[in-house]
Amino acid sequence: MRKNVIRVTLGLLAVLLGNTHAMAAQESRLAGLAMHCAAIFSVLSQAFANDPGKGPKFYKGLEVLTEVYMKEQPSPTGAAALADAVQRRSEAVQELYAAWPSQGATLREDGVMCGAWVEGFLGQGDRYQFIPVYPKVVAPHVRGHYQTLLEEAMRR
Repeated sequence: MRKNVIRVTLGLLAVLLGNTHAMAAQESRLAGLAMHCAAIFSVLSQAFANDPGKGPKFYKGLEVLTEVYMKEQPSPTGAAALADAVQRRSEAVQELYAAWPSQGATLREDGVMCGAWVEGFLGQGDRYQFIPVYPKVVAPHVRGHYQTLLEEAMRR
């Protein structure tokens, strides 16, 4: 079990470093994580848009993560900042689809970790008061909820 956790953690780091390499000089670690998770939640919110139980939750997660990304930018407000964030998220979604065939297992685990992180935001109510720590351990009920969702969304 410990070897699997270490492998998954190293794989997650490799994906995050690979996905954020081009923006590494400009983005903080928090911004990179938020954007990667925003891309995952973008895929989820599009795939489950017609599901009244999942669609709104995934869209709210997408909004929160995009906001976290924007707050980490030098000029975090305004229409231009939002347009830049949406453009960056679109690029990150394309990177996800490109990486899926070779890194599906790692990206599925990213979906679990991002889902757990979003649960920390959404658990605070309509407006989050603080940014939860990016998870290292995920509760079984959260893992069970998010484990197959990204794979299902990527197939749609």
